[in-house]
Amino acid sequence: MTPERVAAELRVSAGPGEWRAAWAANGQPVELYVERGDTQPPGSIHLGRIVRVAPGLAAAFVDIGDERPGFLPLREIGHAKPEEGARVLVQVRREAWQDKAPRLSTRLQIGDCAALEKRAAGLGPPARLWPEPGRAAALALRLPAAPERIVADDAAVLAELRGAFPGAQIGLCALPEWPFDLDAVFAEALAPSLALRGGGSVHLTETRTATLIDVDSGTAESGSPERAALAANRTAAAAIARQLRLRNIGGAIVIDFVGLDRRAQRERVRLALEAALASDPAKPQVLGWTRLGHIELLRPRRGRSLADALLEPVSGVRHPVTIAHEALRGVMREARATPAANWRLIVSDKVAAALHGPAAGALQAVEARLGRRIEIAAEPGREGFDIARL
Repeated sequence: MTPERVAAELRVSAGPGEWRAAWAANGQPVELYVERGDTQPPGSIHLGRIVRVAPGLAAAFVDIGDERPGFLPLREIGHAKPEEGARVLVQVRREAWQDKAPRLSTRLQIGDCAALEKRAAGLGPPARLWPEPGRAAALALRLPAAPERIVADDAAVLAELRGAFPGAQIGLCALPEWPFDLDAVFAEALAPSLALRGGGSVHLTETRTATLIDVDSGTAESGSPERAALAANRTAAAAIARQLRLRNIGGAIVIDFVGLDRRAQRERVRLALEAALASDPAKPQVLGWTRLGHIELLRPRRGRSLADALLEPVSGVRHPVTIAHEALRGVMREARATPAANWRLIVSDKVAAALHGPAAGALQAVEARLGRRIEIAAEPGREGFDIARL
């Protein structure tokens, strides 16, 4: 197999207020990203302020400008007694996800700490010290390696990409001309169930404590049920490995493969899963079979999953902010075909609130680009959105 680094390519679709990106290997997307600037990326370094010390948790909570104060274990602070209001230099080890705060460390993994400390001396917390603000810089921290080539669909972001990726070859290509359908890839990576080649399906459920995956074999038209189960499991192992990386699922993962009676066949499934996971830079660890007949594995978590970024945590439906950005991308597409028109967005009341709240900057960016205001019409209970030309 050709090493992924040889064919590494980043493709960026820069929508209003939201960049969607795909890390592609040999022309196929293997990781997906959404960058809105709404969370501090893993690896970023901040001047923070301790807002609360919780001895019972052996931790301090630090304001770094994120929605929630970061979690800093007291052992990271050393012998100094932490005090509320104290300034502290921290690095994000794990991005905020669901209702969990970002995990912080005072052990900075960067070359010139002295320069950061000097810069921090003249600032007031919270302040991000590295990298510089911007979606390209934040995206660079999420990638598995430095891309050799970057393709964007908007000339307006090329300069920012060149600043964040000085060693990459950067080009422009319209989204419809990409070798894969980005919308379809995102839809697949958010779907709760996936059909397997040859029959059967995989069902994925992300919970607070673990990701649960169930494999169904379907109905075998010929051959023994045991042989069909083994074939479905081996196909599912490859599909699961791809989805874990594509969706950036981390933490504990429990897989309920189709039941097999013989130990030798279960071992073949385990080996197939390990082989499928071998190219994952997160280096997942397969822990083995449980007494209940499930396989457990652990995939290190640094950033939030794709579902956490785009879906509601309990219902699994698209978050109003996600729909707001989809609607604005739709307006931009319509406006390219009819540039002189005025537009009305018909959305639910929750999406309207998002357009006037978290996605307000994106709405203003679209209006500035089009040179006209977009009318927002809220209809309680509406699903999705409609775009009307006025």
